[in-house]
Amino acid sequence: MSDLLIQTLVAFAATLVFIRVLAAIAPRVGLVDAPNQRKLHTGEIPLVGGIAIYLSLLLGALLWGNEGVDSLSSHGKPVWVFLLAGGILVLVGIIDDIRHISVFARMLTEITVALLIIEGLDLRANNLGDLVGTGPVSLKGWIAYPFTVICVFGIINAYNMLDGMDGVLGIMGLITLLGFHLFTDTAPGFITIFIGMSLLAFLVSNLGLWPAIPKTFLGDSGSKLMGLIVVSLILTVADAGVAGLKYIEPVTALYLVGLPLYDMTFTTLRRVFRGYSPIRPDRSHIHHLMQELGLSDRRGLLVISTLGLTSPLLGLMLARSGASTPYQFYIFVGLFLLYCVLMQQAWVVAERRKPVGVQSEHATLPAMSDAASHDE
Repeated sequence: MSDLLIQTLVAFAATLVFIRVLAAIAPRVGLVDAPNQRKLHTGEIPLVGGIAIYLSLLLGALLWGNEGVDSLSSHGKPVWVFLLAGGILVLVGIIDDIRHISVFARMLTEITVALLIIEGLDLRANNLGDLVGTGPVSLKGWIAYPFTVICVFGIINAYNMLDGMDGVLGIMGLITLLGFHLFTDTAPGFITIFIGMSLLAFLVSNLGLWPAIPKTFLGDSGSKLMGLIVVSLILTVADAGVAGLKYIEPVTALYLVGLPLYDMTFTTLRRVFRGYSPIRPDRSHIHHLMQELGLSDRRGLLVISTLGLTSPLLGLMLARSGASTPYQFYIFVGLFLLYCVLMQQAWVVAERRKPVGVQSEHATLPAMSDAASHDE
């Protein structure tokens, strides 16, 4: 039996076992998500999906860690640096899911994780390429460092904000992994195999596909771990730090995370234009829009997944056709503007569907950031 098949089976089975065990423990420690005015699910759901995925990755690293991050590297060290950074996010996420820690503490944790990734893996966004057609945009050391921190911080929170409907983040993660290998023409290694199969196992739980496996949510620990996984993979192939070879241009990598970035940016701008704090929680993300438009969860998941697939497919076509960096950048920005127009018009339709007297999605809510709340 090949290592690839063994890793696939171990990752899938281990994640299911971890989910089942952790789901039994979660209610005893308060690691559950109860429904409220923003969370429309039924009953208390264990927030252990992300923990199960992390434990599965840890198991894979113990068994195959010496094989490196994946086919991109022959070094073992990056695996443990990544797992340390992920472990910090997961641990703080667990505490946040149980007790709700402050916005400052969460931001400090994410910045610390970003610094660990930058220093431990020697990853920096030093050269953004010829974005606007006037020559390469090179970032000096003192600019590249904070810029990379912002990139890591932003993508972690983009995935956290997108986590609000059954199946969305799991499917988006699988789309990103598939796109990652298609963009770079690399074969899956144990890290991406374990991530992919762990996500499939989580979807079995999250979507209720097998009665023997309890329904779970990723939790803040899981959604932020997903963001860290994605941004680490992207920086690895868009920078020569870990792999020793730059596989894709940074602008091409943007297409891998199109929908999460679009949703976070559009939602933040919409809040600001309406006079609200950009970190004020509300029901204004794309998964909320699907609900406000009256779509069932399955139809909403299909629409969001289709939109999430559009950006990587377009980016892949542009990259394979040899499109220049400025051309790719302008199309990415144009796609975002189109997204904003379509989402704004969709929200107008959603508002008109509401009966008179029903509160808008910006109804007064407790003061906490999106990253502190779970929308599922």
